[in-house]
Amino acid sequence: MVEGRAEGYKFVGEPNPNPENKQLLIIPDASHCDLYDGGYEEKAGKGEPKNMIPWDTLAEFFTKNLLDS
Repeated sequence: MVEGRAEGYKFVGEPNPNPENKQLLIIPDASHCDLYDGGYEEKAGKGEPKNMIPWDTLAEFFTKNLLDS
């Protein structure tokens, strides 16, 4: 579960028993829209990109949990 903490509410990721193949990844100051496109400084996808999607962390998780199974 990847959650943007800027939303002000919690989704199904908390509380959640954390089995070995699950991870809650909270991105401070990210809204759910930022996690679709990486986020931009201005609304409507304008301005400088914020690059809020942690691609390295996601790749590591999926590599470990999909290739090891």
